[in-house]
Amino acid sequence: MAALGRQCAFVHAGNILATQRLIRWHPGAHVGMGRNKTLYALEDGIVRYTKEVFVPPPHSSESRDVICQLPKGAVLYKTFISVVPTREVGSFKLVTML
Repeated sequence: MAALGRQCAFVHAGNILATQRLIRWHPGAHVGMGRNKTLYALEDGIVRYTKEVFVPPPHSSESRDVICQLPKGAVLYKTFISVVPTREVGSFKLVTML
């Protein structure tokens, strides 16, 4: 878990951001999900965590099973992990060998 819990951590493409058994975090921009629900960076950049209000579709199984059990006025949130593409400061690229 390279950047789990670190909001402004710089990650490279392919770095694992989170491993999970159940979907606790959802992939945001420039983040992929493996078959075992592992989240990984698709591009170099800075990790950002965001929470968004979740409103399930009216006739879905989530609305029948989850919404009925919540107290009145409760709000559901989903946490997304995104990568904001940037270049790493202080790094260099080898152009040619002498």
